[in-house]
Amino acid sequence: MQFTFGSYNIRTHELDQKLSLQVTSELGEVHLNNNDSRTSGFPNEVCFYIESPTHKPEAKGLKKFTFGDYTFILGINYAGELFLFHSVKLYVGKKVINGKDTLTLAILKDFKAK
Repeated sequence: MQFTFGSYNIRTHELDQKLSLQVTSELGEVHLNNNDSRTSGFPNEVCFYIESPTHKPEAKGLKKFTFGDYTFILGINYAGELFLFHSVKLYVGKKVINGKDTLTLAILKDFKAK
């Protein structure tokens, strides 16, 4: 499934009890902000930014999205960065698929030792 949030295009794909998210934009190449030095009050956030955008994306308020068992909140700040806020019950993996930064969300399970 693909949807648009502001200037960002988000493609989701659910497979093997995981949800993958790829973020792109017509304004330029989108990357995960792995070197964010700002202090945040939200430990469960992931930030995307557009490298050298043709123009700055407009800010957009928070909106909740649900895909099966997965729920997250998206918002765009005044700097044009896309933020994804997720549950503490999710494991978030970051990788590159087809040359694009991709998030993989998986529900954490409690395993009992025997």
